[in-house]
Formats: sequence, structure tokens, C-alpha cells
Amino acid sequence: MSLRESIEELEQKEEELRKRVNALPEAQKKAFYARQTKELKDPDTYASLNWFFLGGIHHCYLGKYSLFAIEFVLLIVSVIGLIMGNMYALIIIGLLVIYELPQLFYSQRIARQHNYNLSCAIYDDVRQS
Repeated sequence: MSLRESIEELEQKEEELRKRVNALPEAQKKAFYARQTKELKDPDTYASLNWFFLGGIHHCYLGKYSLFAIEFVLLIVSVIGLIMGNMYALIIIGLLVIYELPQLFYSQRIARQHNYNLSCAIYDDVRQS
């Protein structure tokens, strides 16, 4: 998943996938759309979680639990460090902010890329069955 990929490129890839799905036999097409409906994530919900909640809870929405755990533990440790007077905790918080800013501003694109990758995996599974 690359943040450098433009929205136009992503839309083009999504359109190509739609064409491939529409070329499937009817039973496979139904199976694809049934699975896709259950598993796709809403980009707006991901963006909202990213904007309104601290500690990386938005990673849980996309199923990235280990990334959430790492980010949450770093946040808690750094807040405790600040309370105890450790100024190195500011460096950890600064690094977390630097890591989170691109995710914050590109949250819609991240969720759409996640959905595209998920749809490709579903397509491959359905085609092989």
C-alpha cells in the first residue's frame, strides 16, 4: 500500500477489478459480492476513527491489531514518562505524531487501498473455488 499512488490510479485499478468480476460466471459473481459486502470497510468510518481517537484505534478497524498494540503501548509509556518527568517521552510522542500525520490526511485513500487489496483477495479465492 503506497500513499504515493494517486486516486486516479487507484480508481483505474478498481475499475479493472470490476470488469474482471463482471466477467465471472453468475454463481461466482454472487459469491464475490456476498463476501465483499461482509468484509469491506467504510472509508468514512476509518477517517472518523483516525481523526477523533488517540492511540491508533483506527488500526483495529482494518484488522491491524499488532500495529494498534504497538502504537497504544508507546503512547501509554510516553504519557507515563511525561508524568514522571522524563523528557525523552516527548521524543516518542513526536515520533508517533510524525508517523500518524500521513495516515490522518490520507485516511480515505488508505481505507480504499485496503478495500481494493481485500477485493483482489476475495476475487482470487472465488475464482479458484
